[in-house]
Amino acid sequence: MDDIIGIGDIQMTDVFKMDESKAVSMFRNRFAAYKKLIDKIGEDAAFEKMMQAYPDQQKAFMGAFIDDTTLAEGFTSAKPVFRLMGFNMEVVDISQNGVDAVLEIQRVCPVLHLAKEFGLESPCTVICEMEQEATRRAFPGIKAAILSKQANGDCVCTFKYERPATNILLQSQDTQGIAARIFDIMRLTPKILQIGINLLKNRFSKSKAI
Repeated sequence: MDDIIGIGDIQMTDVFKMDESKAVSMFRNRFAAYKKLIDKIGEDAAFEKMMQAYPDQQKAFMGAFIDDTTLAEGFTSAKPVFRLMGFNMEVVDISQNGVDAVLEIQRVCPVLHLAKEFGLESPCTVICEMEQEATRRAFPGIKAAILSKQANGDCVCTFKYERPATNILLQSQDTQGIAARIFDIMRLTPKILQIGINLLKNRFSKSKAI
């Protein structure tokens, strides 16, 4: 069974020739490997068997995007890879209070149908839960959680990742906070002026009515 472990995982050579059909085929191979292992050794042991080489691969692949930068910037730079595989990904920076944190929002799940094809209740264990667990093992300082699942009827799949912020990021957060306040005031200025004009109009109309 060792020859099927890791089938479906992304290799660097796969990225250069990746498209949606190849991605689905890659994921299908992973489902097939997982189902064969379940039939032979059970679900828990199958999960661990599939995880054997996953953390090292995750550290190499994900590390290329998130090392020496923020999670939000790293995930944003990875969006083209997800697009090639048929995903529609949004990234939201939720860093604050000394925490480097990001929400990964997937609008499209190209593997929803694969679970039923292999007699599984949900595709999440084979793809997302393994991905999250591989991330936790590859990067011990990172917390990873699944917040919503399209397989459970949610409109999107949402994942949260967080880790302690570096000193550089902490300084950046402080700077961004001041800059954001200035830009917010600038953006609000026309509306504040409009509110003043509306109040003057209301007073004028009331005084005219008297």
